[in-house]
Amino acid sequence: MKFVKLLPFFALSLIFAGCTGYQMGSNLPESVQTVSLSIVNGTEEPSIEVQTMKALRAEVQMDGRLSLRSESEADAVLKVTLTGYNLHALAYDREHNTLASEYRVVLTASAVLYDAATGDVLREIPSVAGESEFPYAADLTTGKSAALPSAADDLARKVVSMTIAAW
Repeated sequence: MKFVKLLPFFALSLIFAGCTGYQMGSNLPESVQTVSLSIVNGTEEPSIEVQTMKALRAEVQMDGRLSLRSESEADAVLKVTLTGYNLHALAYDREHNTLASEYRVVLTASAVLYDAATGDVLREIPSVAGESEFPYAADLTTGKSAALPSAADDLARKVVSMTIAAW
């Protein structure tokens, strides 16, 4: 009977023991408190870096562990290079088998976080992707434009998580 009473405490201690060594927060050096953002558009899709920069700034500010500064004032620089902008058909119209009714936009990038003073690489992400799905409406250009903010937000969330967050 005593064992039954102690069972919840035993289970709880196993759960906490399994979490030993995990931490939340930043795994960046203590000296890195501010960051500057830089985006290079290496794709043939014009102006996608504007929406991506907007999403990246919003994500860094929402995360709150680093403050945004200009490159001359920042402790670190996060350089994101957009490497791909692809459109994939997901579903087709039943009546017209060659006409897609739903698409996915995939925005791929690489990212490097480096120390602004020394140039040392602090984090490197060779490839990361943000994506968004949209239905075909009046024309493909309008749909792509509407899906870009969501894909950029997804990309920014992943970049910030992979460069700053510690688990």
